[in-house]
Amino acid sequence: MRKGWIFVQLMAVPIRDFDFTSYGTYYRMPDACEGVSHTLAAAYEDHMTRSPLIDTPAHLGLTFGAAAPCAVTSMEKHSHTQEAILCMAEPVILCVAASNGGAPPRAYDLRAVILYPGDVAVMDREVWHDACRGLGRRAGYYYLATAGKQPAVWVDIQDGPVTLSY
Repeated sequence: MRKGWIFVQLMAVPIRDFDFTSYGTYYRMPDACEGVSHTLAAAYEDHMTRSPLIDTPAHLGLTFGAAAPCAVTSMEKHSHTQEAILCMAEPVILCVAASNGGAPPRAYDLRAVILYPGDVAVMDREVWHDACRGLGRRAGYYYLATAGKQPAVWVDIQDGPVTLSY
């Protein structure tokens, strides 16, 4: 054990049960929510945001995250873009922390939400976040963001790591 470390246990909760507004915008695409239009036809059902998902031209990415439970040791944030996380076929856990100026994220500031298929979380600029994790196994998800000129810098969590479970 390292001297001075605080051991934080973090339990993920469904994003639909969490107030995500401090970190960005949450869409439950199939539901009748504000900001989403719906089309039901004989051959398909469609759900689309009424406005662009992020406020800059975007690149589409695909990430495969490791399984939770796990230790969360570092996070990244972006000043040049919002980032949307789009859940694919399996639930994923997104860990976030509000920006604290130029300071690294603090273990006790982390929050974890579970996104299910049809959930979209759009993080505001400067929101700390980890790669999403699968529930008990590796899981894939899409993200939408404007690529930066440099790769993102990952920063160790202050007083970390955080033990993530669901």
